Amino acid sequence: MQIKDIQANKPVNGRFMITDNQLRAAKNGTNYLAMKIMDSTGELAVKVWDASEELFQQMSAGTVIELENVTPKTFKDQVQLEWDSKNINVCHIVSEQDIDYGAFLPHAPGELAVYWDRLFKAIESITDPSLKKVLQFFFEDKAFVAHFLRVPGALKRHHAYIGGLVEHTVGVVNLCEAAAGYYPNVNRELLLTGAILHDIGKTRTYRIAKGFDGTNEGKLIGHLILGVEMVEQSIATMLGPEIDPDYRESLRNNLIHLLVSHHGILEWGSPVEPLTLEACILHHADNMDADTTKFLTIIKGQDCTTEWAPYDNGLGRSIYLNNLSPKVERKISEGV
Repeated sequence: MQIKDIQANKPVNGRFMITDNQLRAAKNGTNYLAMKIMDSTGELAVKVWDASEELFQQMSAGTVIELENVTPKTFKDQVQLEWDSKNINVCHIVSEQDIDYGAFLPHAPGELAVYWDRLFKAIESITDPSLKKVLQFFFEDKAFVAHFLRVPGALKRHHAYIGGLVEHTVGVVNLCEAAAGYYPNVNRELLLTGAILHDIGKTRTYRIAKGFDGTNEGKLIGHLILGVEMVEQSIATMLGPEIDPDYRESLRNNLIHLLVSHHGILEWGSPVEPLTLEACILHHADNMDADTTKFLTIIKGQDCTTEWAPYDNGLGRSIYLNNLSPKVERKISEGV
């Protein structure tokens, strides 16, 4: 059973991961656990009554539990689970060796194979031999592709789920493709290569364990610098002495500039602001895809009869839902 299928008064059976756990005092003087559990479909509140300090320590965040015949209740119009800690038959802690943590984390709304197909078509459309080789350095490596398809696009603010990086990359590629077809004087192949590689450093910045976390080098160095290192390595490896030195330097400078300027302004983490037409387009495509996804995440699951969504701390505002269609689905462009 998944969280999205849980209904009041219908017994719950299944495995879930604890994401938050607090030991609190009840009105009767005993302690209880105020927990949150999740799987790939959502999150749910849990209360465990008459809880000990020992139980609190055993059920820390990241612990996977298996529930048997726990009947949900309704509290303030919200479904939640409750049980007494003395009832040892309803909840069991699952051994770590039996756990695939990825199964409990949120996933991108689309199919990873579809995202990969769109990205692969974009890579195949690049005809410049040097840019093609730079891309092949990464995307002909099966192990790298498998990792790229699972990494989140961020830890919190946008695309914070398995497959988030490839979904965000495809979104940016689609927007850049449209811009290249509309505006004059755009170097389409350079722009698309930059769009595909702009967040490549996130493959070394984030990791999937008991949730999403940053790697040591990601925390200490950051995805922009890591991305530059990776692209520099691909250029050094794939573009040999047969390449004209002036062209090689121009390609390197323009491609690296796309990576380091795509946040747009210094206050957002870019060491330089966009100084080329392609960099300007990439920055706005990156920002547009991130912000649009934030809106879509808020809209998802909202009652279509409600005018306003609840206030969102990430956006710093509520968004207006007037005339919202009951079903909002992500579409992925097939064309390149």
